[in-house]
Amino acid sequence: MNWKFWQSSGRKSKSREWLDAILFAVIAATIIRTFFIEAFTIPTPSMEKTLMVGDFLFVSKVNYGARTPMTPLSIPFMHQEIPIIGGKSYSEAWKLPYYRLPGFADVKNNDIVVFNYPMEDDRPIDKQTHYIKRCVGIGGDTLQVKNRVVYINGKKAMQPRKSQYIYDIQTTGSGLSERVLKKNDITDGGPAYQIGDYRYCLTQKPLLI
Repeated sequence: MNWKFWQSSGRKSKSREWLDAILFAVIAATIIRTFFIEAFTIPTPSMEKTLMVGDFLFVSKVNYGARTPMTPLSIPFMHQEIPIIGGKSYSEAWKLPYYRLPGFADVKNNDIVVFNYPMEDDRPIDKQTHYIKRCVGIGGDTLQVKNRVVYINGKKAMQPRKSQYIYDIQTTGSGLSERVLKKNDITDGGPAYQIGDYRYCLTQKPLLI
């Protein structure tokens, strides 16, 4: 009996080459995003003037140790929901335990860190909303606030140059000048509960009128 063995010519079609390239890019980007570095967008104004809402930044995961995925059945590059059509971008049919790889450093005072908002009980830990804040105190520290000044272990904490305080402003009802607000780069705040009352976050820099 004669046997025929068909061998591939070694050439791939253009569509196969594109498919292989896309698959490789997705796998490589997923590994980098999971264990090394990930891009984030600032979601809230709590660090305004240092980090603005919408600012785009890359965050290292190797410093404190990357967390392994807990919901591996998920659509790549989608955190919580599928854009446009909605719905969860992940499945909880297969869940893994919480585990963090060893890091090169520990969280220190005044580090700016990205973390998962801990009050979202309806989502797995790795799918909770990302927040970014400055770490004021760490384990074992004593924290006090006196006259709007933060003290750590009895010593005055580092004051960020562009830190802001909340100010309540009362007017006769005539409103505030948009020109003055724009000139002083005042972006966080607006009308309060009563007509003519406002609440704005301002730095200690003198206002330009």
